[in-house]
Amino acid sequence: MAVTNRSACPHPAPRTPHPLRYAQVSTPLGRLYMAYRGKAVCYVALRSDRRSFERACATMFGIRPIPDRCLPDEMAKQVLDCLAGRRRFSGRIDLSCLTPFQRRVLQKVRTIPVGQVRSYRWVAQAIGAERAARAVGTALAKNPVPWLIPCHRVIRSDGHLGEYSGGGPSMKAKLLAFEGADLKSLTRLRSPREIATVRRRKSGADPTISAA
Repeated sequence: MAVTNRSACPHPAPRTPHPLRYAQVSTPLGRLYMAYRGKAVCYVALRSDRRSFERACATMFGIRPIPDRCLPDEMAKQVLDCLAGRRRFSGRIDLSCLTPFQRRVLQKVRTIPVGQVRSYRWVAQAIGAERAARAVGTALAKNPVPWLIPCHRVIRSDGHLGEYSGGGPSMKAKLLAFEGADLKSLTRLRSPREIATVRRRKSGADPTISAA
């Protein structure tokens, strides 16, 4: 399934210093709106509508964003590669609205590869806060750029998906399935240090999670 920028931009809008702008991106899972300042993405909402997205931006940033026909070319390529599962998003992300702890959590989660999952406890240990698994979940709920920072790849230690700020557990399941995960293979992660790889299910084979 293809992921495409909303439309070609034969005449890109002139750039001014750090205005808050936004554009629409079409994905196999629905319409996605993305706000950005300069070269940094700062807010993403899946399956939103234009007015709701503008109101959310106004609440978060104190100003209404300026609509664009499409994303800037370089940003569009990075975003579309990420949404298509080809590579991790390599562009800039503005997390200045978050606390230092929340930024640490999201920067760690940003490194989780496509096709792999981690537990909340694993993330807590990875950032040196092993007793803060619940706080990790709270930080993920504040993720302003779901999908680009793949908080959907963080699940509970018992194999249940847990909540997802980008659209609830059902959207979390759809994102993991879109990335090739066999959701029936999600079982208890035997250790918080375990790195679980969710493999595509092969015909006639048992679904597996293997520890790296």
